[in-house]
Formats: sequence, structure tokens, C-alpha cells
Amino acid sequence: MKIIHITDFHLVAPDEMLWGLDPRERASLCLDDIARWHGDADFCVISGDLTNQGDARAYAWLKNRLEKFPLRTFLMVGNHDVRDSFSKAFPDTGRDENGFIQHTHETDHGMFLFLDTLKGPVSEGEYCPARRDWLAGQLKAAALKPVWIFMHHPPFDIGLPYMDRIKLEEPEAFSEVLSAHKDIRHIFFGHVHRAAYVNWRGIPCTCLPGTNHQIPLKRESVGTPYSVEPPMYGVVLIDEDQTIVNFEPCLDRKPADMG
Repeated sequence: MKIIHITDFHLVAPDEMLWGLDPRERASLCLDDIARWHGDADFCVISGDLTNQGDARAYAWLKNRLEKFPLRTFLMVGNHDVRDSFSKAFPDTGRDENGFIQHTHETDHGMFLFLDTLKGPVSEGEYCPARRDWLAGQLKAAALKPVWIFMHHPPFDIGLPYMDRIKLEEPEAFSEVLSAHKDIRHIFFGHVHRAAYVNWRGIPCTCLPGTNHQIPLKRESVGTPYSVEPPMYGVVLIDEDQTIVNFEPCLDRKPADMG
């Protein structure tokens, strides 16, 4: 099984730029690259911060662009998104009984869960008791099946102080829900704008650079809060024995000089 993970488009309204870059152009080139080289994937996930400020015009652009994209795509919200604006643009996206934008996708390999960690007009993430109850129910329904989880905010530090301050709140309560299921294969997350691997309490976790701007590991290395580094998407290969995540630098690939 092959799936694609993308995160943090940070789309803005038409004719606007963000940190000297065009998020629409970069996201579109990323989608073009996926369609060309990995059009055989089973599905694609974009794990939040679809827009930079929840602008309805940015969601409209994304909706139109995805109509030209060949893969089934699951969309998620992050702290830069606005739930109501997202819902108006994508009314068919799965929601739970409380209106949170989270849902499941069952496959022959197991269950995929897409979580809503949006708190509101703040940067940190939230997974409140109502959402935790939903997650507990889904994990119980999964029984002995393998589970893969997608979420925007990580529930752990990654060694980047700026982002560690705005991770998921109440990580212990979240961890307690997960502990009821014995076969959580992987957590995919966004938010931190870097390629990173974490083994959190026995669960492998990976994240990706966004497609627009990144967050430098050492701010002093660039002198600004954000940096321009190679954007990537993840090509995830899954079978009974393993989950492989390949990081594909879609806008920075060129032939080597073989002369």
C-alpha cells in the first residue's frame, strides 16, 4: 500500500505572497510532482494549516486545484485554519458527532484516523474530552486491527523551543487514550515545518517540512523566525511488517553532474 503525506500549505488569497514566496505556486508544483511520479498511491493526506489565515478565497483555490489532482485526498485542519470557513468549502469532509473535523478510513491493511487538534485562534493544539471520547470509540472499534494516526500538532517536544511551546495541550490525557490500543503503527504530524522522526512511548512518529516556508532548527543560522528550505512530501509504503516513510524534496530535485 502506498500513501502520500503533505502538510502546511499556508495558502493565502490570490495575488498575495507569504514571506516572499507564493504558497499556491509551491503547493501546485508539489501536487504536480506527486501526480507525475506517485499517481499510483492509494490516497493522499494534507495534515492541516491548509491556509495561513483561514481565508475563504484560499480554500476556494485549494478546492479548485484538487479537482485536477488524481488522488483521493483527505484534508485536515491546523491552527492556522478556520473550521467554519473550511467546512463551507469542503462540506463533505468527515466530521464527528460534535462537529470536529475528524474521521476514519478503513482499508485492508488497517484503520487510518484523521484527528482535529484545532483549538481556535491560537497556535497551540487541543484535543478536548469530547474528541478524546471519539478517539477512544474508534480505537475500540478497530479492535485488533493496525492503526495509523494523522494529526496536526505533535503531543511531544521535538527539541525546537519555539514549537515545543505550542504543541498539543494535555499530552498525558491523549497518551492514555492511545494506550488502550496495542497496535498503533505510526503517527504522522505537521505543524513544526521540519523533517523529523520521534519515537514517542514506543510509537514511531514523523513530520515533514511545509511546502512554503520552514522553521530553522537554530534561528541564529538564518536570523529570522522562518527559513526557506527544501519542501518535501512523504511517500509512505505499508505492508504487514513495516511502515516506510521516504521524504521527497519535490522542488529541489535535479540531476547530478555525471561528467
